[in-house]
Amino acid sequence: MASAPLLKKVIRPVIRGTVKGSVKLAMDAKRVAHEINEDLSDIAAEATAEATAEAFAADLQEGSDVPRQTTKKARTSAVNG
Repeated sequence: MASAPLLKKVIRPVIRGTVKGSVKLAMDAKRVAHEINEDLSDIAAEATAEATAEAFAADLQEGSDVPRQTTKKARTSAVNG
């Protein structure tokens, strides 16, 4: 089997390149997902601020002395088992 060392010299770089490319692709996908998550968090924060400002403005237009306070409802979770 004189061709085994030759195959090893050819196949190893091909496999290594494939693995390296896969790792790079995974790292790029993770980076993109992180950026998307940051963008969605920013959008949610902006929407919350706008909604709060609109509610405050609506309270002022209604003539309320003290604007109503918005409270977040606590999340409830079911316990299985």
